[in-house]
Amino acid sequence: MSPLIFRYDVHSPWCYLAALRIEGIAAKHGRSVEWRPVYLARLIDAIDGRRPLEANAAFLAWYRQDLQDWAALGGVTLRYHPRYPLRPARALRAACFASAEGKGGAFARAVLRAYWSEVGDIEDLGLLGRLGAEAGLDPEAVIAATGDERWKAQLAANTEEAIAEGVFGLPMVTADGKLFFGNDRLDLLDRFLGGPLRP
Repeated sequence: MSPLIFRYDVHSPWCYLAALRIEGIAAKHGRSVEWRPVYLARLIDAIDGRRPLEANAAFLAWYRQDLQDWAALGGVTLRYHPRYPLRPARALRAACFASAEGKGGAFARAVLRAYWSEVGDIEDLGLLGRLGAEAGLDPEAVIAATGDERWKAQLAANTEEAIAEGVFGLPMVTADGKLFFGNDRLDLLDRFLGGPLRP
């Protein structure tokens, strides 16, 4: 069976929540997961997409409450970095390298946890190297990947591919050609993998 494609950006707390669930859902249905980093800001700019944090005050208050409710449901402590937003480009390039090495999930979860639960500075190369080691990668290779043209090009290609396939936000899972957007659609994904969705 074809793998699930999990598109994410470490900049998104919703990607953090979904990243903690996706492999369990995939394994339940005998699927693997292909971890595909995408530069969310460039995707949104390219399609003139939705920017929730720029919405009206009432929506933003609800949005932050909803995020914390989902985090509590998943047993996750979630907090914004005091210098949010940090630039995710280095971490995303390293994530492309990690995916190529077969450690995409472990590295993504480590970076997301560091950023969203531990208030870690994901722009810091030393931290990325340590997180890479935690995921089973050579820390020096992870650091080198952050500035490597190969991984810059891979990240750009991932983002362009996502745009071409109709991705409009993250996290996004592609399962057998069907898109499932957001952490709160993972239950629908689970149902879909178990058989066609019917009334």
